[in-house]
Amino acid sequence: MRIGLVGAGWWAREVHAPAFHGAGARIQGVYAQGSPRARALAEAYGAKVYEDYGELLKNVDAVAIATPDTVHVPLALEAVRRGKHVFLEKPVGVSLEEARSLLQEAEARGVVAMTALTARADWGAETAFQVRERLGEVVAFRGAFLADYLADPQAPVPWRARLSGGGRAGVVGDLGAHLFDLAAWLLGRPLEEVIARAAVLFPGRENPDWAGVIAQAGRARGVLELSRVHPVRPQALFLELEGEKGALKVVPALAGRAEEAAVFWSERPGAWEPLLLDPGLLRGRDPREPWGLFHFRELVRRFLRAIELGEQPVPSLREGVVAQAVIEAVVESSLEGKAKEVKGV
Repeated sequence: MRIGLVGAGWWAREVHAPAFHGAGARIQGVYAQGSPRARALAEAYGAKVYEDYGELLKNVDAVAIATPDTVHVPLALEAVRRGKHVFLEKPVGVSLEEARSLLQEAEARGVVAMTALTARADWGAETAFQVRERLGEVVAFRGAFLADYLADPQAPVPWRARLSGGGRAGVVGDLGAHLFDLAAWLLGRPLEEVIARAAVLFPGRENPDWAGVIAQAGRARGVLELSRVHPVRPQALFLELEGEKGALKVVPALAGRAEEAAVFWSERPGAWEPLLLDPGLLRGRDPREPWGLFHFRELVRRFLRAIELGEQPVPSLREGVVAQAVIEAVVESSLEGKAKEVKGV
């Protein structure tokens, strides 16, 4: 399988490239317009640097896209229209309309398309998914994704905080994609309605640093928080589900080593007790590996297997678009000051 890496930043270098190489794919080329890091990344894998995206597409079977959010969909659309499979970073795009257009094109052309939603390959989250039926009907949930990558108000403003790179969603798209997808996955149904507030907390940023969301999914009601200015390390993602029979808490490993993921169970009423993570879910991976690479080894395995079998992987592009619908509803609710229904995909 010939893979084209699109983007040459830290994530492409430390996660995308070694995960695809380790899975036996051939890294054919690197396209990262204007990036001085593209050559070093290509040389590390005996690949070629492409200055023209169309030329790269002529010589690969699939692309792995790790670029600023605003160009996700244009790059992916061009690849799909040429019959190439797509492994796409989250969020899918910067609007639900463009995300839907990509999904329609991918499904019409029968290509394999995956959204790289990291929690879907987390040891703790997968263990939680296996035991979630013990909850009975879920009645409430709460969660947060708190990170510090923009916690310094004096630091230069990166592309994620600009409309030209991260779109209008800001942290809602960057971290919300993970949290909204994790909630929908473990709840067994998508979020249906949100009431949200979002804010730019430091001058110079063009999209939200923080967001608070009240969400509904069927009978369940929940509260979710997102922050990229949380001043405490390591970053933390967690989700709690309260059911009629007990409560479940998952803390995916999104800092440190993969083995630091955790799952807890509580009777109703009761106290949190840790659950053993299922070793069968490692699938040959080393839990001492750092987060990100550990997760992508499994996502890439699913992606390549889906291409081999001619089926869609999990999480597919569709799951990414479902998360995009929540992102859009949260942004609109914050701007309009009222509850918004999450549009169907």
